Amino acid sequence: MSQSSNPRIFLVDDDEDDQFLLQLVLRQHTPTAWVQVLNNGEELLTALAVERPLPDLVLLDLNMPLMGGLEALAHIRADETCAHLPVIILTTSDNEWDRQKAHALQANEYLVKPNSPDQLNRLIMMVKRRWLSTL
Repeated sequence: MSQSSNPRIFLVDDDEDDQFLLQLVLRQHTPTAWVQVLNNGEELLTALAVERPLPDLVLLDLNMPLMGGLEALAHIRADETCAHLPVIILTTSDNEWDRQKAHALQANEYLVKPNSPDQLNRLIMMVKRRWLSTL
């Protein structure tokens, strides 16, 4: 975890619209946050191998090219240097199998992307309160 009050967040999502909206709302609610956008699980694992300090939070989509979120999460939990990282699955999938698999792989939370900007604001405020409030 970072030692400053500037949280480090990895946002892993291949959808450019979602990347833009999530960054916008994250910066509104956590203006000091450093947000690194990654497009898939392979990019995430590469970044985790080289970035120090490790991020304070990973927001991870499920359905992405090259390597999806569940596969990336399995790799993270198998790596003792990253196993403790808070990983929130943030996806459009409300499929119960996806939810169960994410929890079996020790996702810290499973959240479905909301449909409205107002709901997205509330969701990001909740994420900040639960996962970034101690930073």
